[in-house]
Amino acid sequence: MSFSRIFSMGAMLCLAVSAQSAQQTAKPAPAPPPPEPMQTQATFINPRGPQEGRDPFFPKSNRPYASIAPVTPTKQPLSVTAELKLSGISGSVEHPLAIINNKTFEIGEEGDVSSGSDRVRIRCLEIKPESVVVQFVAGGLRREIHLRRGL
Repeated sequence: MSFSRIFSMGAMLCLAVSAQSAQQTAKPAPAPPPPEPMQTQATFINPRGPQEGRDPFFPKSNRPYASIAPVTPTKQPLSVTAELKLSGISGSVEHPLAIINNKTFEIGEEGDVSSGSDRVRIRCLEIKPESVVVQFVAGGLRREIHLRRGL
């Protein structure tokens, strides 16, 4: 072998070793963290017909289309039936209080009272010497409750 050939092989070996060591010493920059995923809110819409969508679990069912009925608003007030009992009237003339179904109310106060197994929300409108005027929050029906005498 000639000297030039040995020299060129040695130079190539040195270049390969130096390139490999350069790759090992130069570390790549860390990858940036992935961006935060956007969170979207799901919206569920009942289809009005088969062209708008089908039930994926029961594709031959007509149930999703039959359950949609037009909603017509009612103008009639709700009929609230509750047994209200005025147990007493107390407080001062300037600040009267009424005890209705074991709950104390002042004028303008709103609260829930027990009536049998149900709870109804009432608002105390007026406190008179012998009675109280209340309004049912659901429906707006007004009722005057009198004190029971002679029990």
